[in-house]
Amino acid sequence: MQSRPSSRKKDRVSKLEKARILLSEAREDLRHGSYNKAVSASYFAVRLATEHFITIRTSKDDKIANALYRKLKEVLGEEKAEQIRLDFLELFNLRKYADHRGVLFDEEAWEIVKLAESLMHLIVTNLGREGRLKR
Repeated sequence: MQSRPSSRKKDRVSKLEKARILLSEAREDLRHGSYNKAVSASYFAVRLATEHFITIRTSKDDKIANALYRKLKEVLGEEKAEQIRLDFLELFNLRKYADHRGVLFDEEAWEIVKLAESLMHLIVTNLGREGRLKR
């Protein structure tokens, strides 16, 4: 028997809310020593926060990073937007190691989760503000 998550309307949340839940779960994973899970959840939290504010028809991570760069460049300038793009791609690469490679993360996962928290804050603060100004 294959288990599926419920798709009832009351169980559905926005991508931003799901991102916040994933980041909270990443912090909890750290406390339990589940470092690989924390790294993976951190990446997906940032990705979902990005997808909440940017409509894009791809699931390719480099394309999502480039779309994030273009949106943030309007608000933060080219240099800061490029750094965020690179940090997004770094999180993606770390997630690949955590999920698909013979690499085990340890205490360094704390810094990776901090990076994800920082990126989430920048994305929500700047794209959320820009979105409110355009309405």
